[in-house]
Amino acid sequence: MQDFSFQGKLYLGTRLPGGRSGALRWVGDAPKCDLTLKTETETRKDSYSGNRLTSAVLQKGKEAELTVAINWADIDNLLLGLYASKATFAGGTVSGEILPTGLSANDVVALDHGTISQLVLTDSNPTPTPLVVNAHYRIESPRAGLLKLLDFAGLTLPLRAAYRYGARTSVAMLTTPAPERYLLLDGINVIDNAPVQVRLYRVQFNPVSNLGLIHESFGQFELTASVLFDAEAAADPVLGGFGRLDLPEAA
Repeated sequence: MQDFSFQGKLYLGTRLPGGRSGALRWVGDAPKCDLTLKTETETRKDSYSGNRLTSAVLQKGKEAELTVAINWADIDNLLLGLYASKATFAGGTVSGEILPTGLSANDVVALDHGTISQLVLTDSNPTPTPLVVNAHYRIESPRAGLLKLLDFAGLTLPLRAAYRYGARTSVAMLTTPAPERYLLLDGINVIDNAPVQVRLYRVQFNPVSNLGLIHESFGQFELTASVLFDAEAAADPVLGGFGRLDLPEAA
């Protein structure tokens, strides 16, 4: 292999003892995966030449870092990048949800649930008065449960809502410890189609630093990570303590 341009599928999974991987998951389209190797050094300058020349270099440490760009914002990728936990909620019904106090005409209010249907708004009169859609209120977004209040004349506040709502999956940000994964890149050199594989035994991801929420083009998020030393893998001199790059030959 001389000239090279790598592409391939990037997998993340659990780490097993001895530098081996457990179940792996393809992260989807990942157009960037950069590995950076660093050494921490201390230099000494001589005191006799008159030029303060470097006379020795002391190596004090080795580091490996990773940067990955991901194009697919599926649930598992979001859980990884947001340090998040997942919860699923079934659809159901609400009766008598009390809207916030202190509302005025033209205010927008969010119901407790989204994907709403069969909405009925009433006031707090002992004999409740039903509100009329597009006269007393307007549904701004049924998927987000947003209402715009138009006219309160003759109504007793607070308002109350009854409705049906749909199921949802929620991703709660910054609720889990730093995720650590085994990484495997199953790639090829597109210049000559030669296979190449990269294995990193312990990759600890940082939370995404910038998740664009509104785009004029395709969305993408970037993750950085530290590649940690795996003492169990390092016990095998062939595996090394951080990872390895394999160049498979034809069977």
